Amino acid sequence: MRKVPLIFQGVSEILEGPELGLITLTDKMKERQITIVCDKAMEYQFGLRLNPKTRTDRLLPEVLTTVVKQQGEMRFEVLISDVVDGEYRCLLVNESTFESLPMRASDAILFALISNTPIYIDYNLMMRQSVRYSANANGMAIPINALSDSMLKKSMENAIADENYELASYLRDEINKRKKSEKKNSDDNIDDILNNITGPKDNNAKDRPTDDDDDDDDVFPF
Repeated sequence: MRKVPLIFQGVSEILEGPELGLITLTDKMKERQITIVCDKAMEYQFGLRLNPKTRTDRLLPEVLTTVVKQQGEMRFEVLISDVVDGEYRCLLVNESTFESLPMRASDAILFALISNTPIYIDYNLMMRQSVRYSANANGMAIPINALSDSMLKKSMENAIADENYELASYLRDEINKRKKSEKKNSDDNIDDILNNITGPKDNNAKDRPTDDDDDDDDVFPF
């Protein structure tokens, strides 16, 4: 996999919107950026680490990081591998064994900030999701597929209020697309559960002769 190293640039608050923050990551040349949405609690956690006057060495993430370092030469990297329904998918990868664990994106970036762990993103994902970086920009451009559900709904409401019906329709389509995806995943999970209990559905079962005519058709074979 071709990877792009990312540099943490900071966290900003979303004004006049839901209580969310935006984590900004750029390439090393500071030409392109991606923005990851985080909740208010995570924005606060980043703020603690960015304030040089705040003592954080006794907080749980710092203590756990110290414990891991004391176990020996274990090297990790954070890999942003995909974006699904408004959430970036992240992995914490052991560079020696290549074993990986999924992490929430904002937690992974916080861990990287605390432990000086390198952050990477899949090259194709970076090319698809990134926008031009400007350190002095008043606003941020975020791809629609990186918006959380609450941000999508708020943006659609604002578009309707501004009579920007084309944008509102675009946002509505993304919301509906995610709902269909959630329903499909839910149906698949139900099918998996039923298959584990009763075995796969046999479409030819109705044509197969039975050994008796007892009225036990509604009994599950536990």
